[in-house]
Amino acid sequence: MKKLSAKIAALTISAAVCCSLSGCVFLPDEETILAAPSVEQTDVNYSTITAKKRDLIDQDINTGVVASQTQYNLSFKDQSGTISKIYVHAGDKVKKGDIICELDTSDLAYSIKETELRLRSAQLDKQILQEGGASQAETDRAQVEVDLIQMQLDELYKQRDSAKLYSAIDGTVSALGMGVSAGNYVNQGDTVATVIDTTSLYVAITPETDNYKLYKMGTKMSIRIDGELYDAEVFMTPDEVVAEDFEEDEVIYEVYDPDKEDVPDEMQFDREHVYVKFTGTPPEDCVGGLADCILVIDERKDVVAISNNLIKNIDDKSIVYLLKDGKKVAQEVEVGLQTGSLSEIVSGVEEGDTVIVR
Repeated sequence: MKKLSAKIAALTISAAVCCSLSGCVFLPDEETILAAPSVEQTDVNYSTITAKKRDLIDQDINTGVVASQTQYNLSFKDQSGTISKIYVHAGDKVKKGDIICELDTSDLAYSIKETELRLRSAQLDKQILQEGGASQAETDRAQVEVDLIQMQLDELYKQRDSAKLYSAIDGTVSALGMGVSAGNYVNQGDTVATVIDTTSLYVAITPETDNYKLYKMGTKMSIRIDGELYDAEVFMTPDEVVAEDFEEDEVIYEVYDPDKEDVPDEMQFDREHVYVKFTGTPPEDCVGGLADCILVIDERKDVVAISNNLIKNIDDKSIVYLLKDGKKVAQEVEVGLQTGSLSEIVSGVEEGDTVIVR
């Protein structure tokens, strides 16, 4: 028995060895390996625009505040006092000679009445002397008394009249002085109100450094306020200020002198600004507001123009990508006038061409 079992085991081992040497295995069959899936090429969808003709304008735009070349800082030149009444407000239009403000003259009114009565009495005394046959010396003495009282009365009248402040021009009240209101005290020479000449309005602007050369004396421009355009021109430039300073060797403006009648504050020019004035009628109530000063540098009418970002610089060439027969084509172009966002295409792209955006 033992010998039979040993034979069976030996036969089993021999069979296993033979199978292994012949490559035969008892494992399941492997899965068939499939070829990689093929992807069919499809058309690319591009975002495009159609090239069109339009007008191009290259312009320099600078913003400033509307002000007046001529303004009057009105003040009481001869006296101080308490304001009894203010007749205007900021923004009011006034005519030359309109009353602006009045000081309290209640105490002065009594002095005027009393002096008027004294004058009348002195005049009667002189009349009595003349009618009574008084000597020339007595009559002359009486006349001196009359003259002295008349001088006093004239001075009181002057004080009364100077307690009223009048506009020196036709214009607009741009502002009242600090603290100016009925019941407040105002010192001699303090500004009560500022009246501006609305026929000489201007805007001071500060262009970019490279653009100053574009602005010459008399250059025609436009001033834009609330979307409306008004004719304007340059009337002072930094170069002109430098030239005048060099020639005169002094400041080119005059300071308001309260001892003179109807002398305006002259505007002061500086070397940092370009000054642009209205040449037509400016809009009402624009003083103190913002305005755009527009200088047209160059313009083209009815030209093909596309967005600047569609023009690529490749190997120092200007390239625009067009869609032709469903294919993306790199087209070299000649660029003309360029504005902030658009470029004129002189050649390379025609009206109606399909331009690839992305």
